[in-house]
Amino acid sequence: MISMARIDDRLIHGQVAVKWSKELGISRIIVASDSIAKNAVQVAALKGAAPAGVKAAILPIEKAQGILNDPRSKDMKILLVSNDPRDILAVFKGIEERPVLNVANYGRINGPIAGKQKVSDSVYLTDGDRAVLHEISDMDVEIIHQPVPENDRKDLMSLI
Repeated sequence: MISMARIDDRLIHGQVAVKWSKELGISRIIVASDSIAKNAVQVAALKGAAPAGVKAAILPIEKAQGILNDPRSKDMKILLVSNDPRDILAVFKGIEERPVLNVANYGRINGPIAGKQKVSDSVYLTDGDRAVLHEISDMDVEIIHQPVPENDRKDLMSLI
């Protein structure tokens, strides 16, 4: 059902919309965020960024959990995206199937990078981010860093 989860500051953009959707054969992108789901301008922009043939839904956490737990979603290939590890953790706490989590392009856009740990050229983490990722990892979720399908897949937890 969920082909991959991704934490990315830019949410739906070229790497997600084109490369990962094509690589994984995605039919749905779900952006899970209580705050973004309340912003009509962001919702419209994100829906417009989805590639042709892929439906995008920008949902509050609880509604995303409901759809991801719905048996009717079982045959869909879904990419779950958020720009906050806390949102992914919240979704994961409410669903049974927990896919691989890909963290890429995170921590540089929303706020200064000063005081954050540089994990890769595109990932900067606060102490809070690391704690949340450890909690997700403790749920037996594989956490990787792979910005695009052509990049080597790296174990993010070993980079932290």
